[in-house]
Amino acid sequence: MYTYSYEIPKQMSMQDRLPLIDENGNVHCYIKKRKPRILTRIVNNLFSFTLNYCFEAVDLNEKNIYRINALKYRFKLDYMLTTPLQKIVLKRVREQLIESKYTWQDSSDTYVFLQHYSAEVRLFKNDEEIATVKLVDTRNSDELDNVIITLLTEDNVNLAGLTAILYLSLYYYNRHDITLLGKSFSLLDF
Repeated sequence: MYTYSYEIPKQMSMQDRLPLIDENGNVHCYIKKRKPRILTRIVNNLFSFTLNYCFEAVDLNEKNIYRINALKYRFKLDYMLTTPLQKIVLKRVREQLIESKYTWQDSSDTYVFLQHYSAEVRLFKNDEEIATVKLVDTRNSDELDNVIITLLTEDNVNLAGLTAILYLSLYYYNRHDITLLGKSFSLLDF
């Protein structure tokens, strides 16, 4: 098993770059928050129930590894995962009352990102669990939330970066910061 971690500030700004750190303390990539394209922001502001920010994993040279965007399509909220080679739409399926899973195809592989009712999230590849993400209990901290990513099959920093942005976009902000989903902003807030 290979472990990566990063800390999420309670009030994350656009300038924050969250370092993804391995178990030896080495930084491999950064997680960044950014605003979506202007057309997406206008649609988000009009309908006011999509994410107003997207997240991306960048390498140490600021080159994009993965990016996730929320977008509206026919009154349905979808997420688009962008890699250097392709764009993939994530399909959401409700598992139970508070559990969801997101599925997508990449080449011949099927991925499932499963949100569990506990604070743990799992990533599967072709029905084999390859990663888990867990929010460390931070009741004593008013400043930071600690997230631990465990890769179960291989040490792959790109997989850790993908798991980090999926967790931030699909789980962390959807469960803990509902103001991103339910608040409308001015159209001039670009």
